[in-house]
Amino acid sequence: MSAVTSLLEDPLAVFLTGMLLLVLFFWYFATDIERRKRNIGSVLLLGVCGLCVLAATPLTDERLDGGIVKQGRLKGGIDIRGGSSFTLRVQPREADGGGFMPVTPQQVDQAILVIEKRLNALGTAEPMIARQGADKIEVQMPGIEPEESENLRKTLEKVAKLELREVSPRNDEVIENKSLAQRVKDGDEIVPGYRAYEYKIKNEEGKELPGQPILLNRRMALGGSDIADAVPSPQQADAVAITLNNAGTDKMIALTQNMRPGRDRIAIVLDGEVISAPVVNQVPLGKQFIIEGLREKGEVQNLANALMNPLENALVVDEFRNVSPTLGKAVVEQGVWAGLIGLSITFVFVLLYYRLAGIVALVGLVVNSVVLFGVMAMFGFTFSLPGIAGMILTIGMAVDANVLIYERLREEIEGGKSLKNAIAAAYEKAFTAIFDSNFTSLITAIILFWLGSGSIKGFAVTLTIGIVASLFSAILVTRVLFRWGTDLGVLKQLSFFNPIGTTRFDFLGKGRACAVLSVALVLLSLAAFGVRQERAFGVDFTGGTLVQFQLGKDTEIPLADVEKALQTLTLSKVAYPQEQGNPATGTLLTIRCDTRDAESIVAKLRETIPALGQTKAELRADGTPDYVIDTSKEEVSPLIGGTFLKDSLIALVIGLIGILLYITARFEFSFALGGFVAILHDVIISIGIVVLLGGELSLIHVGAILTIAGYSINDTIVIFDRIRENLLVRQGSTLSIMNEAINATLSRTLLTSMTTIITVSILSLFGGSSLRDFSVMILIGLVVGTYSSVFVASPIVLWWSRRKGGDLRSDVLATETRAEAAAAAP
Repeated sequence: MSAVTSLLEDPLAVFLTGMLLLVLFFWYFATDIERRKRNIGSVLLLGVCGLCVLAATPLTDERLDGGIVKQGRLKGGIDIRGGSSFTLRVQPREADGGGFMPVTPQQVDQAILVIEKRLNALGTAEPMIARQGADKIEVQMPGIEPEESENLRKTLEKVAKLELREVSPRNDEVIENKSLAQRVKDGDEIVPGYRAYEYKIKNEEGKELPGQPILLNRRMALGGSDIADAVPSPQQADAVAITLNNAGTDKMIALTQNMRPGRDRIAIVLDGEVISAPVVNQVPLGKQFIIEGLREKGEVQNLANALMNPLENALVVDEFRNVSPTLGKAVVEQGVWAGLIGLSITFVFVLLYYRLAGIVALVGLVVNSVVLFGVMAMFGFTFSLPGIAGMILTIGMAVDANVLIYERLREEIEGGKSLKNAIAAAYEKAFTAIFDSNFTSLITAIILFWLGSGSIKGFAVTLTIGIVASLFSAILVTRVLFRWGTDLGVLKQLSFFNPIGTTRFDFLGKGRACAVLSVALVLLSLAAFGVRQERAFGVDFTGGTLVQFQLGKDTEIPLADVEKALQTLTLSKVAYPQEQGNPATGTLLTIRCDTRDAESIVAKLRETIPALGQTKAELRADGTPDYVIDTSKEEVSPLIGGTFLKDSLIALVIGLIGILLYITARFEFSFALGGFVAILHDVIISIGIVVLLGGELSLIHVGAILTIAGYSINDTIVIFDRIRENLLVRQGSTLSIMNEAINATLSRTLLTSMTTIITVSILSLFGGSSLRDFSVMILIGLVVGTYSSVFVASPIVLWWSRRKGGDLRSDVLATETRAEAAAAAP
């Protein structure tokens, strides 16, 4: 297993394996020979699943003999697994006239932005970052091991002030057995315009050798503001490739054009230390250069991230602690069991509905989960509550893809086709709906990852992986299994349970009444915010106070006791307790709460928990009790700050615009408008109902909102695809054809919604308080989304097509003709 682990940690091996699987994937779709397609698909299925199982094993931590804990391959987030907490202090900057300038709130906010970009550049870490007091920042990172903490400390404290300076041509002169640089350092010599810096050199193993002085120009030739890009060098493993902007390129040319090749040198200074002083081999230098000699693990990527995100103020790590899961161990365990029970019921439901074909669907869902967990483990992505939201959405989309195929398969069998021909026709006809619904979600996921931050990126990562896994399992895996079944004679006939049967409801005839209902619900949802105002948002949005109890090494207080005590209080906002551990100072109990509740929380905890209520024999000077365990209170910023909200809203708006453009290109603008309005309708009403019921919006609702938007567009696209198909091949009025299409997909709509609703309902009933808030919002969104895909999106399509005076059938046909012409063009 160690050899396999080493293989998976080798980027080249992973890349080559991925390329081999990609070649097989293209070969699978390129060949028309059924037997060959089946065999290639089988190799792909076994190869992908085998690689993902190895990558994810062991999935969670294992306790070995001797108390040693072997870390699981899947990284849990702070909310699920806990991690490490760093308390940082923002250092004041020197004033031009001497002394130091006080730290401003803007400088603290800039430091928070830089930390987020440095630690979560790839969207794999999901740190929790919040301001404390006037000049402190708390950073919580999931799953940080002790040996990693020192590297993380360096990453956090690195200012990343980069300077390029000319090395004095006289640097190597020797006067009285000492170099000129050494004499300047010792104060024996003064060279006008130059000063001595310490040059620390590392050997091939990365160990630091005794430093030596180097004489550099006092004037900086280039600085960090001249850098356009900094990335790990693709040609050299121990180097960072730097690309200068136009101004920096001009400065580099001016610096080097008069230098002597092979003799003169340039020094690269980072945070006041000379890290490299290479000889200039050709002149003039231009836009690009490298910083080499970075041999410590992770040093290249960390420096690249730091150079692209320099700090205005230095940071110092005041304290390092281990922290407990923000959701609590009991809540996590309840959530896992609730999720497993919900998925089991879903599996049983699929088996009862699709019988023998349901077994094939379940295998596809298992493969989907294996690929999802395997890829997340392989590339070190963090699995958190927003990740669970993304997983719920992708499992629902995977179920939906199977349902689309099976509903088509049922129609083809009822039409009199043989099983083999019916299977081929079902996959062919279902492909466009599966592709369009998944691709629109993929557009959103990519934009959220590109523009979002924190938990938004975590959701986007899980959703992207899940979409790819869903397409792989639905289109390839189940098709291969059906091929083996028919070729071996195991599958001779299929039957399906169809309790709904053929329906002929006039859905669009209810459009006016549903429009009134939807407008009323939207207005009621918006009014809920007007009524509840600030009370609609939890401390994740508003910030508040961090109450701290320093328990020490010998005192232990179960978080469950703290949560029980808090539940007896009537609080302005929900409070969040957490434990933090430090080997030197022991356990720190923290409660993040509304400032108005801080005093009552302290009083209640001292009253109900004996260890916190113990007092010393003597009173304080003011006559109040002197408690053995002291408490402190500090202002804390929102976890969801203004920048987070701005980035998230921009990402969502651009994502919606992307969906709008794609649907317009694939269908017609009327459809794009219907889908756009349906998403807004579902998100506004879902949030509004939660607020109306007395809930508080918090960080855990972000993933729920994104999940609702994903389900909404997925459900709507499937109905749109059938409407488009029927308009192209059926005769009759647009109204009757649209009604017919909605009726034809009704069974699929209800089945997909019901299977996901079952899972989420179990999670809301038995998943604990935090997961209940999360799943209740998704549950509301599923119901509203199912309603809107039938009674909101489609009526808007019909209304807009009539309003502009055109014919929807002609518009769809024109779009289809343009697409075919574009595909046929050389």
